[in-house]
Amino acid sequence: MIKARIRGIYSQSLTQIMLQNHFDVVQPTPEVARRFGLPYRSDIPDVDIWDRSDLQGIVAIAYESVLTRLTDVLRRRLGGVITRTPRVAKSSVYKGIVLGKDERTGQTKVDLGTILGLLPDRGLQKGQHTMVQIRAHDYGRKAPVLSSSITIPGQAVVLLPEPVVRLSTKIKDQESRRNLLFLGRKIREHTENWGILWRTAAEKLTEEELRDEVDDLLDIAQQVFNKYNEQDSAGILFEGTSNADIEFPLEVKNALDKTRAKIKPTIARHHFYKSAGYASLVDLAEMIIEDRPEERSYVTSKLEKVVSRDLPRVDDSINIEHVKLDGRNIVLARGRVAETTSRGFTIRRQFRHTNRKLKMTQDSYEAVDVASSEGDYAMTLVVPGALSLVTNYYSREGHLKGTYVNVNTGVEVYPSNGNSPGRIRYIDLEIDVVKAPITEEPRIIDQHLLKKAVQRGFITNEMADQSRSKAQVLFDELKKSDEIGSDFL
Repeated sequence: MIKARIRGIYSQSLTQIMLQNHFDVVQPTPEVARRFGLPYRSDIPDVDIWDRSDLQGIVAIAYESVLTRLTDVLRRRLGGVITRTPRVAKSSVYKGIVLGKDERTGQTKVDLGTILGLLPDRGLQKGQHTMVQIRAHDYGRKAPVLSSSITIPGQAVVLLPEPVVRLSTKIKDQESRRNLLFLGRKIREHTENWGILWRTAAEKLTEEELRDEVDDLLDIAQQVFNKYNEQDSAGILFEGTSNADIEFPLEVKNALDKTRAKIKPTIARHHFYKSAGYASLVDLAEMIIEDRPEERSYVTSKLEKVVSRDLPRVDDSINIEHVKLDGRNIVLARGRVAETTSRGFTIRRQFRHTNRKLKMTQDSYEAVDVASSEGDYAMTLVVPGALSLVTNYYSREGHLKGTYVNVNTGVEVYPSNGNSPGRIRYIDLEIDVVKAPITEEPRIIDQHLLKKAVQRGFITNEMADQSRSKAQVLFDELKKSDEIGSDFL
């Protein structure tokens, strides 16, 4: 079975899902071990899972086959998970062919067989073969960064291309550090020019296990160099592990809430509140509910009251975080809350640029400009949880010039935080519906981008079909009327 180590605010829900889908959970936290009756196992995990820095999902590191299995399980259990994996795995080693200088970056372009990479200029000649390793990637938006300094990573050891012995900075115990340094120096006497880096997992293994892993990695290193000499074309020589960026939109957080509720008392919107910075408050509320379940409604109402104090009000500044499927987080021009209703609120954004272009791109890739003037403004209708965002564009005199409807994951409204204003956040599902100029027929745009997102594995075909269906419904509504109201969303 696949061994998983899980940390962070999603750990209990994910542990439940992993155990039900034939994963082993190793090195569990004390709370998870107690809740699930798991013995502590110090096994090295096949996949490491922890929170993203913004708490909007998780990062998982494993070999590609393991990440594929993990993604399949999460999508089957939770629905609309957004998954971003690099086209080439970090630490993978390739035989590359030099293509020449990249004019934009000044680096050397290298053909890896399936993708081009960029190597710091080392005076290599066009057509020359070279061994390179993936040092950095960003999920397919740019060429991966390469290095000609080759390492061979294992679970507890990394072979280094210089005769040294080093330790992970995460190994804190002084006795462990001394023992590993001593062992590393003894082993180094038989590794020729390879050095040794002890990873964190080395603390938990015996001397025999560490020696065996070093021997295995030395064999792999020899195989890599043999393959390089035998292989005529560009291609992979050694597969490294990949980092998967797995994002949880609103619908997935809600599904995780339901999963967690089967384990222990869980308030509604548990994972949203934790991602919004209310972890301590949520933990306190759920501790009280666990001891006094009859107080659930009272405790939940008080929590909601505390959070509501920080939510946007009329005249408050507010940001719109427009997250692309490839991971880019685009913050649109800041607006102000113009009006609130029982269903949501309206954001007004003023445009100062006289040649601002309203994106009205058709499937033909040809941009259609809508004349804009100083003082034009936009009114964006926000309904929490809605799968679309409607923006109406007006002239300075208040005449409706066009309507733009974004198809997205459920809209989340985040409270203000210190000096930072409140924000709305959603993941753009690429396809949109446009009616502009307002006298023209509406049209559905950017369907080619939705198709590319499926090809890159960011979303499934099922998610794409749901987006197309939503766009069609919005298109039909815009054919009837120039504007879409909150009751329709």
